[in-house]
Amino acid sequence: MTTSRLRASTAWLVAVVLAVLLLTVPDHSGASSALANAADRAVPRPNIVLITTDDQTLTDLQWMPLTRSLLGARGTTFTNMISPHPLCCPARAEILTGQYAQNNGVRANKRKLLGGYELLRDPHDTIGHWLQDAGYQTAFVGKFLNDYKATESARPAGWDVWNPFVANPYRYFGYTLWEDGHPQTYPDVHSADMVARRTNEYIRDFARDDAPFFIWASQVAPHGECRPENEANCSALAKPAARHARLFRRAWAPETRLGSFNEADVSDKPRYIRARPAASIKRVNRNFRSRIRSLQAVDEGVASTVAALEATGELANTLIVFVSDNGYLFGQHRYVGKIVPYEASLRVPLLMRGPGVPQGAIRSQTVSMVDIAPTLVDAGNALATRRMDGESMLSVARDNAPRATTHLIQGGPRSVREVRVGWFYRGVRTERYTYIRYALTGFVELYDRAADPGQLRNVARLPAYAGVLAEMQRRAAVLQPCSGLACRIDFGADPAPARHRSVSR
Repeated sequence: MTTSRLRASTAWLVAVVLAVLLLTVPDHSGASSALANAADRAVPRPNIVLITTDDQTLTDLQWMPLTRSLLGARGTTFTNMISPHPLCCPARAEILTGQYAQNNGVRANKRKLLGGYELLRDPHDTIGHWLQDAGYQTAFVGKFLNDYKATESARPAGWDVWNPFVANPYRYFGYTLWEDGHPQTYPDVHSADMVARRTNEYIRDFARDDAPFFIWASQVAPHGECRPENEANCSALAKPAARHARLFRRAWAPETRLGSFNEADVSDKPRYIRARPAASIKRVNRNFRSRIRSLQAVDEGVASTVAALEATGELANTLIVFVSDNGYLFGQHRYVGKIVPYEASLRVPLLMRGPGVPQGAIRSQTVSMVDIAPTLVDAGNALATRRMDGESMLSVARDNAPRATTHLIQGGPRSVREVRVGWFYRGVRTERYTYIRYALTGFVELYDRAADPGQLRNVARLPAYAGVLAEMQRRAAVLQPCSGLACRIDFGADPAPARHRSVSR
């Protein structure tokens, strides 16, 4: 930022005086008192650039060397980041609010399934508004919440620049951007290139001002292309930019080499898995190649954004966060897709680079999508006016601080029948176990990932795991209605099974 900021000595004096007058103590969600916020704002704050992808897996990151070099090697990599509600719209609602679906209202992608933009409670009370109120210049570009229909009256508060996809958001060519009330369709520019282009323009514009800025660049890649705006009509193939269309012709999805790929015995799995045929290796690899090709433009876009920040003198004072909304399965347990409560669906890449974030550090603590908004609030010394369920990740990045190890996981309704019970499944994920109960059928899954990382054997009915099952059920019952601090309970160490024996096949 420019030299017009308060000098350090004045900042410290203001901070000390205001600290004496504090009437409340901030909690870990970032919902601090106004006086504490005023004190913090006397210290220069970083710019924030949030880059999100759609359906990207942990393994997909292997095919993004620029992102790994510029953000991972020069920042911190979180190896145990989860998307606890692994579907597009609920995940983005968690990013906006720092809340789980039971608190923000978004359980699925469509209104008829208890989801979509119209179900978001108070869409004007989100991370954009909080940072704008804290003095940030704000911009959004790319994929917003499903079913959002842009009009001036529907524009959420908090965004100085508002540029979501408003038609054909899942098309890589021929999409329409809102362009701040002047919608324009782009038939010839790959969507990842356009999102990066606009992001870099906003960086250059905002850098002219003294105020810090927050930009959310929301990419569609590597999501399959859909025509028209209906995920049910997806071709399941992402479309790359022309310059990348012939890359990776011999690449194989690494998931096809896992023991869980086309799992032979699914008799202990729920009905929707048991009913599925084996996945086609040919189709899986075709899908995989299209996805990693589409990510090349995102990878180049990350590099161009870092270059734009450096050219404007803002890079050293910018927190960059890179994350996917949810993971994706390529035939593990015979399933191709997302939303399911297995590891490949829940776990996503998370890289963070910026002031005070260690370079080349690896963090293995479990962090979650609901932690993103608290992290940005913390970085910007902003005031969240929602009770956020997550907590800032900055202490994990900077100090390797410990975290709660039990996290709520859930999926919203996929059908009218599931709407009647409100959920597809709910459960918990701990450092060792994954517990799920399906709302419609009552079917239960329990996996001991320490002994069975591929989640091949459901141990819910094994006598040795009766105590573990009871404890996971208890934790799930506590977390399912949670809000705020109650979502971050430390339940202590995971219990061990009654007898130690291998459960792998």
